[in-house]
Order: sequence, then C-alpha cells, then structure tokens
Amino acid sequence: MNMLSLLIPSIAALALLGGCTSYYTGKRDTKVQAHATITGEGITGEADLYEEYEGRVRITLKLEGTAASKLTPGRHAIHIHETGACDPFTAAKGHYDGNIDAQVNPEANVSPGLGNHPYHLGDLPNLKVNEDRKGSLYTITSRVTLSEGLNTLFDQNGSAFIVHELEDQYLPDPPMSDGPGGPRIACGVIVKR
Repeated sequence: MNMLSLLIPSIAALALLGGCTSYYTGKRDTKVQAHATITGEGITGEADLYEEYEGRVRITLKLEGTAASKLTPGRHAIHIHETGACDPFTAAKGHYDGNIDAQVNPEANVSPGLGNHPYHLGDLPNLKVNEDRKGSLYTITSRVTLSEGLNTLFDQNGSAFIVHELEDQYLPDPPMSDGPGGPRIACGVIVKR
C-alpha cells in the first residue's frame, strides 16, 4: 500500500469534518437599524445605529453648528438618555441605564442619578468638533441593543441622544453637575427603521 492511498481517505474525512463544523459569530440574519435626527439652537445632525451582531451596536453620528451655536470647536459629551423625548431637552431625563424597573428586572443594581457615571449603559465617548463647527463620532458599544431585551433602547418610553455644551470628564459620581458635560445643547429621539 503506498502513502498516497493512505492519505486520500484521511484528507477526505478532514474535508467532511471541516465542512460540518463552524463557530457561532453572533451575526444577525437581518440587521436591526435605528436613526436619530439631532437638533438644537443652530445645530443639526444625524445619527445612525446598526446592530449587525448580537450585543454590538455601531453608531455613526455627524453634527454641524452655526457660528452662533454652542457647538464650539473641541470635545462635547454625548450620551444616550433614558426617554425618547426632546421638548424640552430635559424631557429625555437622565443617562440610559437599561430596564431598571424592579418588577421587570429585580436583579438590576444601578445607583440613581450620577452615582453610576461614567458606567451608565448610555455613556459614550466624547464628540470631537473641528474649527468649522462640524463634528463626528464613530463608535461601537456593547452596552445597549436595538433588539429586544433588558438593554434595548426601545423600551416603553424609548431613548434619545443628548449633546452637551462641555466635555465629559468621565468622573465617577462627579462632584459637580457639569462633570458629565454640562448644559444640554441638542437632542434627537432614536427611532427604529
């Protein structure tokens, strides 16, 4: 018996096994998408959200401000807030932190207010604005989902993006209210597509 006749069955068996095995990537059969139109005094922008893989949401956001707007060159805090309302901006309430209703999720362990900052599920990296008052953010977060579940942005009252006048310092339990970005200057309700 020659070496080739021994190798051919072994190679065929490996090819069959290789064709039968695969690993789970978490890729969704259909991509879940959402969008937000962001506005403020002298500020306009758009955000698109994509959940192509379970537990990973890609966010692309672009903003532009007029010379008179508070979207000044530098860094600005941007967060996902807990309620899908923007009129007034305070209607968006605090930073999104999942479904913390004790009757729905009795295991939730979230400090109220800013006690959990910067670990809220809605805390995002700062937005960088250039000298032309144009800013963009590209990030991927595993803290929220667009699909159903305890971390979905589409709970009973939805969610919204809030852009702040100042940079987020990412301080746990900030000693002053301006620590997570200061006044709200723009808002956009997140809607599923």
